[in-house]
Amino acid sequence: MGRASPATRPADALNHYQALRRRLVEELGIDPAPSLRSLHQQILISDPRLAPPTHDATPDPVHTTTTHPRQLPAPPPLLAGRDSELVRLDKLLAPQGEPHNGTVLIAAICGTGGVGKTSLALRWAHGWQERFPDGQLFADLRGFTPSGEPADPYTVMRGFLEALGADPGSLPATPQSQAALYRSLTAGRRLLIMLDNVRDTDQVVPLLPGSPTCTVLITSRHRLPGLAASHGAVQLTLETLDRAEARDLLVRRIGADRIAAEPAAATELLHHCAGLPIAISVLAARLTTNPMLTLTALASELREAETPLDALETGEANGDIRIVFASSYLALDTDSARVFRQIAQAPGADIGLPAAASLTGLPLPRLRTRLHRLQAHHLVQERVPGRFTCHDLLRAYALELAETVAPAGEADAALTRVLDHYAHTAYAADRLLLPYRDPLAPAAPADGTRLEEFADAEQAMAWFAREHTVLTAAVNHAVRAGRDAQAWRMAWAITTFLARRAWWADVTAVHSTALAAVVRLGDPAAQAESRRALAWACTETGRFAEAHQELAQALALSETNGDLLSAAHTHLTLGWLYERDGDQSAALRHDQSAVEQFTSIGNLPGRARALNTVAWDHAQLGDHTASVRRCQEALAIQRELGDERGQANTWDTLGYAYHQLGEHTKAIDCYQHSLDLNRVLEHRYNEGLTLVHLGQTYRATEAVETARGALREALGIYLEINAPHPEVNEVRALLRELDSPPDPGGPDSP
Repeated sequence: MGRASPATRPADALNHYQALRRRLVEELGIDPAPSLRSLHQQILISDPRLAPPTHDATPDPVHTTTTHPRQLPAPPPLLAGRDSELVRLDKLLAPQGEPHNGTVLIAAICGTGGVGKTSLALRWAHGWQERFPDGQLFADLRGFTPSGEPADPYTVMRGFLEALGADPGSLPATPQSQAALYRSLTAGRRLLIMLDNVRDTDQVVPLLPGSPTCTVLITSRHRLPGLAASHGAVQLTLETLDRAEARDLLVRRIGADRIAAEPAAATELLHHCAGLPIAISVLAARLTTNPMLTLTALASELREAETPLDALETGEANGDIRIVFASSYLALDTDSARVFRQIAQAPGADIGLPAAASLTGLPLPRLRTRLHRLQAHHLVQERVPGRFTCHDLLRAYALELAETVAPAGEADAALTRVLDHYAHTAYAADRLLLPYRDPLAPAAPADGTRLEEFADAEQAMAWFAREHTVLTAAVNHAVRAGRDAQAWRMAWAITTFLARRAWWADVTAVHSTALAAVVRLGDPAAQAESRRALAWACTETGRFAEAHQELAQALALSETNGDLLSAAHTHLTLGWLYERDGDQSAALRHDQSAVEQFTSIGNLPGRARALNTVAWDHAQLGDHTASVRRCQEALAIQRELGDERGQANTWDTLGYAYHQLGEHTKAIDCYQHSLDLNRVLEHRYNEGLTLVHLGQTYRATEAVETARGALREALGIYLEINAPHPEVNEVRALLRELDSPPDPGGPDSP
């Protein structure tokens, strides 16, 4: 096993069977034909953890976790003046009878910021949950967030795929394949997909399902005419509340008695709110959190307010709305006001408590108190437990405050701390995932930065799973803020996680940004590292010409600067590229160069890794004796280092070489060592590959039943993780061949 690629692709046959079966059952009331059911059973029976399927309940190896996601945030506690809009949505999205003309029902709620689009959508969605028994998906696409870029739809899609049950470690490599899997997993399912805060049609289209059993509900400040033209989306424009509706909402918030006691002041307050529910909610929170504050006193305060701020730069809100926000902000204590200014600088859509502690420099108990106070004033939201965000209009207001009224240096210090938090925590997590990766020497984090700690690699992976969208956003945020070094370090630290998930589009995105950053810094070693990451992503997605270009530049950088370590890594990556591109001799030349350079600088982990790749090259070229020697050299180093991941790969290569030499007992022993280590490491792909090799060796010794068991187990793993089609088909072919006489012409080739 010279090299193991984390890239995988979906088992399309299984997905199409599931989609076909659901449609036949739900639309025609019949099951698939016996021949198709039989084929499906033949595919699944090789997985020992799955019971033999029947036509009534067919297990789908793609759905390994959640099958009925429930992602909707909580509905709004109060919704005033939207009865007619709810009725309109009922007619648009809840028609009786069969799916609507065989097309996906799509409705877009459009309107200005703060008008209540999300609240209306959530109220309708929660009211009709029974119509979507297969689940509800939700994503904030951040189309108008003032402090960051809109969400990437393919990043959102990957989150949806995980919620629908796809194994996150074996998702397809390309966005196109991920979109195909998404359509397969949504086919025939009665799902509601809510896409909140959409920027434009291009952001929506990749997330549209293909099945008419699904319903899509969108909110956006834009009217999205392209979506109406291309996909038949219907639109509901949400206007601001009229006077009666606005008054009704204020009554519900603070009580009828207080308004009846001061009707003129209530009218003046509502005038400042301009019919926007968010503004009414903010003012109402001010009144309810301070029962001694009268409506008259608050109206007088707004009337006399003077601040150096201009109107919000949204193109949609007026100065009165800013004054409403200012009223609540000025009522905060000093610490809470500072937290409000700083929370808007979070680089992602939301921020977890540990990162917020670094951002604000506050201990967690004090921070929780301040965040709860901001929640009470409706200035921040806790949509997910422990993660905080705020409305785009409030974020824009807070950013203005950070620029105009905050003490000098406050915003800059907060940004430094939060970027240090992500960069250093990600670095520590990556060290647990790949301890023999060449370390960096990062500068100490800024004072007040509070880093997260992990006990093991499992906790590190879980943290990356929670934070990877924020981390990728933080890379771009750091670049925009002129923090190029932090941007590159975050990109470096997240690469192992993204590669294990086979999220090559994200690898390409973060390292394209990081590469531009280190070019500005004039750091050739970092430039070569990012170019290798880009080349790896290109290789895994079949873009060999681009990969060659990136690696040629990486090698030139390394050689020009006399950086042998960087050059050695580049030669290893070139070896992988040439092997994938079909030139094994060229792969051997580059891998041998890597051995020489790692050896010259005394880098033992790199030398052992390169020796194993050279051993694999020799075996592919037929020099099996040389392969054994190189494997033994690599294993001696890896045992001394305790490098279990390296040993697992080298034991497999050694077993392969012994098999080709006809020394089957030694081959079986080597494969078993590799198999045991891969199981400890939970490296499912390599576990399956070693089982295939083991099955072939057992077959060569005429232990047919043992061979069949190993191959069936391998096929079960491959199907579970959605391994590439050629490898799945190879195992099926080997299983079929077990019923045929062996070829007397020579030993088998794994």
